[in-house]
Amino acid sequence: MRITTLTLSAVLMTGSAAIADVYIPEGELGTVLHLDRSFNEMGRIEGLDNVHGLAGAPERGILVAGSLSESTPGDVAKPAAVSEEEHAAHHGGGNTAKPDAVSLVTLVDADSREIRRRIEVPGIVHHVGISSDERFAAVTHPGLDAVSVIDLESGQVTATVATGPIPEYAVADPKTGNFLVSNAGNATISVLDPEDGIVTRNFKLQGPPKHIQLDADTRQLIVSESDNGTVSIVDADSGEILDRFDIGGELHGVAVDPDAIWSSARERNLVVRVDRSTGERLEVNVGPEPYHMARVEDALLVSSAGKPELWILDPETLELRQTIATNSTAHQFAVMP
Repeated sequence: MRITTLTLSAVLMTGSAAIADVYIPEGELGTVLHLDRSFNEMGRIEGLDNVHGLAGAPERGILVAGSLSESTPGDVAKPAAVSEEEHAAHHGGGNTAKPDAVSLVTLVDADSREIRRRIEVPGIVHHVGISSDERFAAVTHPGLDAVSVIDLESGQVTATVATGPIPEYAVADPKTGNFLVSNAGNATISVLDPEDGIVTRNFKLQGPPKHIQLDADTRQLIVSESDNGTVSIVDADSGEILDRFDIGGELHGVAVDPDAIWSSARERNLVVRVDRSTGERLEVNVGPEPYHMARVEDALLVSSAGKPELWILDPETLELRQTIATNSTAHQFAVMP
């Protein structure tokens, strides 16, 4: 597979990452577990704030971490590498009205695991996406029905855009440069232009979308309609629903490569594999409440919401290869090729 400057979210959709380190956010502990390409523990990033959403910008060498906790506007410690002037610029100033509460988006050096910058955004952050050119980050605010766009060069929030009720996930589209955002509150997908800070269109689904992934090669959006137990395949350009798979029960994470789609059937305690050419399914009980997942190299990574564990599975047979203990529930993985 040819890896270009596509953001990791786009690379993963067209196949497994070729050579990659994996970063696993550990929620309220404020830490991120770092695994090398062989899934050996390399240490932890510390000093974060209730980190749930995490995404990587490989060309910039940074991780972008969102927080599920609110803080007081302006009450942000300055990283040592940032001047007072830069710090003030990145956290407001002037006559701009400040929100009543904010959360922190933290930029972290992936190699050194040191914090580069903290950026205030209005409202808690659920998940994080990085644009294909790595210029922008999109962070979802389910409590505000909006998504904030951050310019990764300047560290500025350039727009906070209303997308729809309860925005969950944002994935980059390398063809258009836009983000696709799932809105669980009204069963829509929004197309967000980060350059202009506007929603250019919406298309309707049959159920509430939460986790989504984009297969950029086939122009197919894989959607976990978690509340109704369905995974939908949607044309990323027209919004047409191409296929639907009834998995059953409450779902959570979803992953895809050219051969298969995987779903975390959380309520039924199953990891499900669907063959994309035949529709044949394989269901395996690995452990309680399968949660976030990602297709990495020759493995499928799945966390558990029921136990502080990360499971390394064979992507074809779903055989459990390795169990890695985490310090807390593992959330949105970031993979850095």
